[in-house]
Amino acid sequence: MTMLHETVETGLLRALTRGAETRAFPLIVAAVAMATTLSMTIPFGTLLVAAVLLAPRRWRSIAATSSIGAAIGALVLYLVFHHLGWNRFFVAYPDVVRSTAWRDATSWLGGYGVPALLVIAALPVPLTPALMFAAISRLPVAEVLLALWLGKLVKYTLYAWLASAFPSPWIRRVHDRTATLHAALSRAQALDPGSQHRAAPGTSPPGPTDRPQP
Repeated sequence: MTMLHETVETGLLRALTRGAETRAFPLIVAAVAMATTLSMTIPFGTLLVAAVLLAPRRWRSIAATSSIGAAIGALVLYLVFHHLGWNRFFVAYPDVVRSTAWRDATSWLGGYGVPALLVIAALPVPLTPALMFAAISRLPVAEVLLALWLGKLVKYTLYAWLASAFPSPWIRRVHDRTATLHAALSRAQALDPGSQHRAAPGTSPPGPTDRPQP
């Protein structure tokens, strides 16, 4: 994961923490789900568990709204990939078409169609290759959206229920993940040559009268 992704993920965690006490918290989680889906690289699972741990009594609404947000984000990606078409897709994403996930997705979707997309969306596996293949294969948009939403709803409901019913192991995982992100950001700040020479707000460099006397 790049430093940019770690920074974004930490920012999303902070946004969840700030909004945990508000009535709109499930909608905030839905927005985070949509954003991480559009990123195609930031996993939402840890953020979902963190949201449930912040508001365990609302795990059902969190799971429901986050599945809608993720489905909308996936639909946007579907339309983008659909617009690209085969030729531009292969030029834009050469590594994807050579990956194992792409071969698995093409095999599943080629054999079973939209139901396979529902299963993939419900499993803890990468969704983007299957979504790409579904888009350039021109599967029906309404069926794709329904499959994405149902698959995400099943997966997120299970995650949310587990986090609310058995919080201890999830708390440790989220804490470890958050600690890793903060450590990475601290290393980045330490490596920034300009950060060590910037004066704190409201202060000025020491003048001659500020120097310690012998």
